[in-house]
Parts: sequence; structure tokens; C-alpha cells
Amino acid sequence: MLGLGAFSACSSSESSTPKQSKKQKDKSEVSFKIGEVSQGKVGQEIQLPGEFLAFQEVSIYPKADGFVQKVLVDRGSPVRKGEVLMVLEAPETEQQLVGARSNFLKAQAMLVASKEHYRRLKASTRITGSVSALDLESAHAKMMADSASAMGEKANFDALTEIKSYLTVRAPFDGIITERNVHPGALVGSGLRQVGPMLNLQQQDRLRLVVDVPENYSLGLKKGKPVSYHLNAVPGQTFKGTISRRSGNMNLKFRSETVEIDVNNASRMIKPGMFAEVMLTPEATEGALIVPSTAVVVSTERQYVIKINPEGNAEFVDVRLGQQSKMTEVFGNLKKGDKIIVNARNDLRQGTKVVASR
Repeated sequence: MLGLGAFSACSSSESSTPKQSKKQKDKSEVSFKIGEVSQGKVGQEIQLPGEFLAFQEVSIYPKADGFVQKVLVDRGSPVRKGEVLMVLEAPETEQQLVGARSNFLKAQAMLVASKEHYRRLKASTRITGSVSALDLESAHAKMMADSASAMGEKANFDALTEIKSYLTVRAPFDGIITERNVHPGALVGSGLRQVGPMLNLQQQDRLRLVVDVPENYSLGLKKGKPVSYHLNAVPGQTFKGTISRRSGNMNLKFRSETVEIDVNNASRMIKPGMFAEVMLTPEATEGALIVPSTAVVVSTERQYVIKINPEGNAEFVDVRLGQQSKMTEVFGNLKKGDKIIVNARNDLRQGTKVVASR
């Protein structure tokens, strides 16, 4: 019995030794899927919300004080550029204009008389001693003063004529009247407190589709780049367009750049204020390195890629992210061909020995 006990004790110690070494090996080495850092294009398509705006829109306020005499349009009326929309009346402006015209004609008549007087005096100087130099200079000064007075009266007359033209309100461009807030008899004026504009005019045969593009993607968008979009109000139909203009600056609140897409809306099917889902494909960053998106570990404190150093140990490399899809652009202390863990986990400790999984 003593012999059997000794034999079993030896067998037990011999069998436990490889098990313990295997457990230690498991703790020091972890198997992961290994990949490489490469260089290429992500080619990501992003979807962003957009809003349709009128290509041109203006709120029409009165330029002169007066009463509304006629309103020739209403909400929904199509108008052409230069068409009369409203007529105002201001009797005092008419009287001021008549007085200004009278003063201008009077000043012009005096100028004609002083010019003639100066011409005759100058002609008389051919006879020596007939006209004194003082008389000639006085006549010239009188002519210049009358000329200045006539110019001033003409400027006043032209200004009042322009003010009178303000009483006829005309359309600045082709469009649709979308708002009307006044009726005949209403008192309007530039100095009065207006509740709102008299009229609102929009150009709707051409629209602007406005999209705010996040900072990460704005550098990959260029003028003329094709885009596609669909309307929430017209499901199942896809529209095409190109980027017409970019704002060129970042919205400090949302960290985005505004781009616009011109939309031909001759049928007026699309209304200003409608929303659309816009699909954009930004160009890849020149020379960017890419890794599988699963290789990037993002925590509350940092974002990093786990690289395998020449000794086979895990090394955390902090990165900044660019465009993302199945592959992600990364910027950090990496180079093409570096070995990385593809199925990275945040519970892996730095310095852990890593072996490739089979």
C-alpha cells in the first residue's frame, strides 16, 4: 500500500506540471486575428438631411410713407420682373414734387439770364474802357452762383421724383407671392413699426438644396461633384444633382460646412421648406492609411489601434479617424505594412504577447 501511494503521488505531480504550464502560457499569450495597415480609398457614401430653399426670396417693405391705394396681387399670384404689385398714395409728396419742379425752373431761368448778361459784358470788352473789370468779374460770379443754385434745385427735384416712384411697388424678379399682409387703406411707411412685410416674393422655378456636411467629410467634397437625393414627400424616386457652391467656412456651433445644390423646379413639384435625404460620396484623403473598422478601439478617454511590435507584444497607438465604412482612415504613428489586431478588444493589456489565431 505504501508503494502504491508513492507511485500515485509521483503520477499526480507529473501530470499537474504540464497543466500548470499550459495555464501560464494561456495567460501570457492571447490569440487574435492579425492584419496589416494598408493605403487606399475608403469610398464611403454618407447620407445627410437637406432642406429646399427658394433660389431668391425677398420681403417687400415700403420705401416711402403713404396709404395703400391698390393691391394687385395676392398669396399664390405668379408675377414677372417689373410687374406692378401695389400702388401707394401720398398727397404731400405730390405737392412737394410740384414745389421742387417750380423752384428748379425758376433757378434755371435765372441761370439763363445771368449767362446772357455775362456774355454781353464780355462782348463789350472789345471796346476799350466800355466795361470795368469789376463788373465783368461780378457778372461771372453771379453766373456761377446761379449755376450752383440750379444744380441744387435739380437734385432736390430728382430726389422727390425718385421718392414718388417708390409709391409704385414692382416685382424685383420672377416668382410667386407667398405672403400678403396689407389691404387698401392701410398706412405704411419706412418709419412705422411694421408687424411684417407687405408682401413676400419667392423664386420657385429654381431652388437651393442646402446641406450641412460634417467637418470630417467637408474636405472630400468639391464643386461639381455629383450627388443623389430623394424627397420624403415623394418616396421611391431618386433625383440627381451636382454641388453648385460651398460656404468655405465651418459653422462654429455644429462644426459643419454648408453646401448648396441647384435644383431645376420648372414643374414646381418641390416646395421651399421640404426636406430631402442627400447621398454624398466624399473623396478619400490623399495618402491616408486605412485599417478595418473593427481594428479601432474607442473608449471614453482615447481611440487607438493595437499594433504588434517586432517582439510580438501588443502596443497601443493613438489615432485620429477620418472617413469610415468597412475600412477606416487613421492618422497616427503608423506606417504601411504594420501588423495590427483586426478583432481588437478594450480588455487587452498593453505588452501582452499576441499570437495569430488559426
